[in-house]
Amino acid sequence: MKSTILSYAAFLLVLIFATQSIPPTTGAKDFVYDVTGEKVLNDAPYSIGPVIWAKGGGIKLTDTKNNKKICPSYVVQDPAEVNKGGKFLFTLISDNEKHEKYLQTSHILGIDSGRPKNGSCEKWTFWQISDPEAKPPSSLVTTGGTIDDGPTCFQVVDYPKPTSSKVHSYMLQHCPYYCGGTPPVRCYNVSLYQDKGTRHLSVSRGTPFEFVFQKAK
Repeated sequence: MKSTILSYAAFLLVLIFATQSIPPTTGAKDFVYDVTGEKVLNDAPYSIGPVIWAKGGGIKLTDTKNNKKICPSYVVQDPAEVNKGGKFLFTLISDNEKHEKYLQTSHILGIDSGRPKNGSCEKWTFWQISDPEAKPPSSLVTTGGTIDDGPTCFQVVDYPKPTSSKVHSYMLQHCPYYCGGTPPVRCYNVSLYQDKGTRHLSVSRGTPFEFVFQKAK
């Protein structure tokens, strides 16, 4: 009987770690690296895309859906593998970290589209997720957020099973609680969600989106 109870407890621990991420850390520095092996700069422009580009291009913004102008913009994957996508700024936002030179894994950050403000449509340019526990479109990544706010709270973490051992690859997590959001205290994996042929970045039950950093020119 005691053995059965211990086995069940071990199963519960495995289940918890498989479904919830560990909270952001502030210990040893684990830097983020780009495809050339250089450290990724904090608050500097980078493109992100898949490890194997034959599976699609880089991440970009789209202003249209079904040929209609939309606002705010969706964050999507370019279908053409030859396209590197847009340029985005990954910015550490903690008061103790915002002046760091390099990006670090498992540290809270905001992602700025870097686009000029355009009236009410693009009042704010940070990536956001309205409700990570809802179904699309509320769980899709869009622009229109403000830095250091629950909907715009993300972290970059090492991809658990990298496709290639030759490059550093990562996944993105949405962590609203750590920027003033309401419980639950957890982070949500960001995956690709396909809607009528368009691959959106979104919180979903799919495989987390594995990506690499490439310094933008």
